[in-house]
Amino acid sequence: MNKDMARKLIAIVASKKADGYSKSDFTNILSFKRTLLPPEDVDRFLQVSLESMLLVEKNGKYVPNFSTEGVIVPLDFSIDVDELFSEATEKPLIDRMLEAASASGKMTKKEAIIRAKDLLSGMQFIDFETAIITVLSDSGIDVTPFVQEKENSF
Repeated sequence: MNKDMARKLIAIVASKKADGYSKSDFTNILSFKRTLLPPEDVDRFLQVSLESMLLVEKNGKYVPNFSTEGVIVPLDFSIDVDELFSEATEKPLIDRMLEAASASGKMTKKEAIIRAKDLLSGMQFIDFETAIITVLSDSGIDVTPFVQEKENSF
């Protein structure tokens, strides 16, 4: 699943303040109000979002497992269902790390970049990706998949 698109879809539904959202909330907002996702794909979206830990189920309601306040959804946002459910990770490693930083709610992308640049100013032998990994790790964000991918790139 394209987690960036999924976060944006969840943020659209979560824009109305509530303790949780039902399946009908997702269907009404994503399918009928915004016409972003066909009604028959809402079930699949919810299931995959639960498996990806983007949503958690509490008392029969779906609750975002990330801070939706930092998610920016452009006015012309649209999705392709095939792209939403694709497993491809065509985004560069640095982009995915910055998205993980903002999705954690512990820092914004800009804050992560600033902190990484500050770290780099005193270092000679590390690159920007390694600095971002260090900043994320210091903030308590799980960097295991990023470290493994970085190691495999050598």
